[in-house]
Amino acid sequence: MPKKKVLIHIGMGRCGSSSIQHSLRIKRTELHARGILYPETNPTEDAQHVLGSLADDKLEESEKAWREVIATFEKSGCHTLLVSTEYLKSISPGLFEFIKKLLSVYSVEVIFIARNQGEHLPSVYAQWTKAGIVFRSFKHFYEVTKKEWHLTRIIERWSEAYGVENMKCGLLRPGEDAVGIFAELSGVGEVGEMLKNTRIRINAGIHPGLLSLLALFDRFNSRNKIGSVFPGWNHIEPSRPDRNARLRGRLVALLEKLNKGRLGQGRRNLGRAMEEKMALEYEGTNMEFHSKYLRQEKRGGI
Repeated sequence: MPKKKVLIHIGMGRCGSSSIQHSLRIKRTELHARGILYPETNPTEDAQHVLGSLADDKLEESEKAWREVIATFEKSGCHTLLVSTEYLKSISPGLFEFIKKLLSVYSVEVIFIARNQGEHLPSVYAQWTKAGIVFRSFKHFYEVTKKEWHLTRIIERWSEAYGVENMKCGLLRPGEDAVGIFAELSGVGEVGEMLKNTRIRINAGIHPGLLSLLALFDRFNSRNKIGSVFPGWNHIEPSRPDRNARLRGRLVALLEKLNKGRLGQGRRNLGRAMEEKMALEYEGTNMEFHSKYLRQEKRGGI
């Protein structure tokens, strides 16, 4: 008999992952009826974030959650397990080896959706600022995190574990539908049939001009802990503002409301020098990513 299949969507964040996960959750019952299990690990979350815990002290919790998901899969009668969390791209080597061993009896495919870094990183910066991870500026954010966004380096271990042919990679370009791209990459007809053209949008951004107001607020509320470095995920301490947290939440809600109104999305103007610097930084690995993982891509480079 053919092996059962496990589809693992590892992100990236700010590449439509939340919209994809929300679409999968609301279609969970229909997917199950067609032999595809999209498990629930937390009733308050669309994704299975516990499967990709970023903290080393949560390793046992993640391993336990994986065992429970696999046990549920085996009892479900489904032929395909589909899990999604952008946390998986940054997990520790120990958790990665555990997952590889646990899934060794299955046919595994990995779904990875990326964006051009010049569009992606301003979006990440805005989202992290909304969440309260504080930086002095976008330039400071970039200098601290730039090593984290080389696409081939992110997926290299997954490719080595499961083969280049089982890496289902795509690009999300401005105005495109992430859910539709995901459905196409999944290779499972039932998923595509149910999810295509849903165009659900979650976690909208904030106009760059409004974002500067939030950054200014954080300057006065983070007690000089701005962008501290530590040896953890992305090498960034999640230095959330110490004071006026409730007021900050209200400010974020107001800025999001304004953004959806007359100001629109907007695009952050990085400046020509910064854009050229970023393009040069990622040129080599982007070309490798395109040639190695986007062989079916017909619409140009990243």
